[in-house]
Amino acid sequence: MIAGAAEAGPVRARLSFQRSQVLRTGAQFQGIYRQGRRFGNELLTAAVCANATGSPRLGLSIAARTVGNAVARNRLRRVIRESFRLHQLELPAVDIVIGARNAARAAAADAVRAALSKLWTQIIETCAK
Repeated sequence: MIAGAAEAGPVRARLSFQRSQVLRTGAQFQGIYRQGRRFGNELLTAAVCANATGSPRLGLSIAARTVGNAVARNRLRRVIRESFRLHQLELPAVDIVIGARNAARAAAADAVRAALSKLWTQIIETCAK
């Protein structure tokens, strides 16, 4: 036993974002766009399709024309990945492709997190049935 482990408190599940949870190929994206169901709000869109892996997977489609320069795109990607990481245990086994709308360019990180929370809730309620 490690010294000080008894005082550490309850064990928490370690939430990580692994490579196996990332959609990478164009064929994967096209399949989700073709067969998936679409959700959206004022900042973001989501295309969702059931998968056979047993866990949710995430793909990002953040266009430079929509969001702006690389700094803005990467900031938005970081916020989306972090939100996915925190909600992954609640999400059903689906493939999700998140896209940005023009309003996301000027949105604060808190507004993006709130929009993502709404999307995750829509996906959970619809796809868990």
